[in-house]
Amino acid sequence: MSKINIYVNSKNRKSDETPSNFSVIIPDGLLRVNNDEYFTMSINSFYCYNDFYQCNNNCNSFNIILKNNVDNISGSQTFDLLVGNPNVNDIISYINSVLQPANVLSCTYDNIKNKITFTRLIPQTTTNDTFYINTLKAGNFLGFKNDTEILISFSGTTSTYPININTITALSIGIDGDISFSHNNMESNLNNSVYKASDLIFQTAVNVPKGYLITYQNVDGGDSFKYTLGNNDRIKYFILSVYDQDGNTISDMTDYIIHIQFTINKKSQQEQLLKSLIDYNKQSYLIIGHIFDILNNIYNYFFKIKSNVWYI
Repeated sequence: MSKINIYVNSKNRKSDETPSNFSVIIPDGLLRVNNDEYFTMSINSFYCYNDFYQCNNNCNSFNIILKNNVDNISGSQTFDLLVGNPNVNDIISYINSVLQPANVLSCTYDNIKNKITFTRLIPQTTTNDTFYINTLKAGNFLGFKNDTEILISFSGTTSTYPININTITALSIGIDGDISFSHNNMESNLNNSVYKASDLIFQTAVNVPKGYLITYQNVDGGDSFKYTLGNNDRIKYFILSVYDQDGNTISDMTDYIIHIQFTINKKSQQEQLLKSLIDYNKQSYLIIGHIFDILNNIYNYFFKIKSNVWYI
């Protein structure tokens, strides 16, 4: 058994790459196995600062929609919350600054319940009969589910859920390129409970304040992030990508360091014998099948001759 440690620092990427997605080129021959060997891969440590933005292009857009008295859309406009790390007061201030002066909408904040009340200001007409906010991906900041149309009334419509300004709760590292797994990882789809094959090899909670260090160390030598690979020859390169808990690329991801360990293991004699036995059985089945076809053809041939003799 031999171990090769790869210490990846995203700062050392190519100039046209980002910490969110970059390639790691392996020197030729460094990661290579023989026919009687196989790779395992482990994540031993991870470090990065919590300096990425919670309000980013994945989650900052919402729509206001006006519908006429026959429920057809008569007007619509998209707004983007400012990218960064806003608090609730920043969100309230932005919405009021762009919509209240135009006599469209105002909002107030309930500090005790941590909810926002949205109040319609635009007069009701046959053209502008009903007024909605479509949360798109900004549901956390507005207190509603994503991609939902919310009817806004003159008396005020209050958030269904408390405001959550922390949209990124976990960092996920995916791997691609010249890497294959003997057994697929699985993750659930965002909009249903059906699980799918996943490229994720590491996940950690964002559980420290802004500016603090997010760390993971496999100090107990556990195998939580250990994988058996299906590569039968060599590994020339791999690509690392960073996602949030919903599979969205964190486009402003800060630089990070990750320690990936590749171990070259000897295949067990039992495993090789089992593989040989399976191959032998496959060949035996093919031979038996071929013999059966020959016997079947001989039988059909003599049965045909017998039938011809009988009628003569």
